[in-house]
Amino acid sequence: MNLNIYNNFTSYKNLVIKLLKNQALKILEESLDYDTGFGDITTELVISKEHESNAVFIAKEKLLICGLDFAVEFMERHGISCKCTAKDGDLVYGPFLEINGRTKTILTLERTVLNFLMHLSGISTKTFNVIDMVKKVNESVKIAGTRKTLPGLSMVEKYAVFVGGGDTHRFRLDDMVMIKDNHIKALGIFECFKKIKKLSFSKKVEIEVDTLEQLKEVLNYKPDIVLLDNFSTEKIEYALKIILDFEKNNNFRPIIEVSGGITEKNVLEYAKFNVDVISMGSLIHSARAVDISLDLE
Repeated sequence: MNLNIYNNFTSYKNLVIKLLKNQALKILEESLDYDTGFGDITTELVISKEHESNAVFIAKEKLLICGLDFAVEFMERHGISCKCTAKDGDLVYGPFLEINGRTKTILTLERTVLNFLMHLSGISTKTFNVIDMVKKVNESVKIAGTRKTLPGLSMVEKYAVFVGGGDTHRFRLDDMVMIKDNHIKALGIFECFKKIKKLSFSKKVEIEVDTLEQLKEVLNYKPDIVLLDNFSTEKIEYALKIILDFEKNNNFRPIIEVSGGITEKNVLEYAKFNVDVISMGSLIHSARAVDISLDLE
């Protein structure tokens, strides 16, 4: 890997971690409160307050770890000592985190931390595997997530896509203007573009098109990004010809994104085209939790 690229990625990742830390820790604390209720009655009954243990987190399958930085800080805040042999974005298989502390605390935190790591690492692993597959066909296309996330978990799920090498797309509705099908149904394309003239120069404009006729119309407004939504591979070929002709005549080509029903099973059919972004809701909403366990030593 080019060292400058790696350093830039590392700096950006550290910034993202810093910005997301409070959100992630809030999620973990709220999850623990829900899981604990009035107390872990099993642990309280059978384990003495003085009892201490060493334990280890083990990846039971090859996975791209994500959420480790947050999980470690969460456990340390509860008095558990942590020693990592991996960091977010590492491929791991086997032990990757050793901890020590009061056995009561370890057992009470166990499921909250495991659920968090298994979910985020599932997303990052899926993203990594899709990108690894796509790069063999198209080295330049970006793989992005979408806003099809779980309520309350959007920020950390997007972070998991990022750790897996993907693009986060919009974190929130205020990231950029994105004119979707229902905006067009409500006002029409002309009125939508008329309204966004008030927009700050600092925000990009993306518009979703469902038909080739819509594509021809929106190109005249020169949006930053055009999303070809639920286009078949045959329709994408026609769409790219329309965009190429427009570029020749107007010296303008928007960023081209394709989305809609794209999974790891059919992504290569879309990656073969000269598009810039493939966005996949399945990176998050269809990622399975990976297998991680916590064993006392």
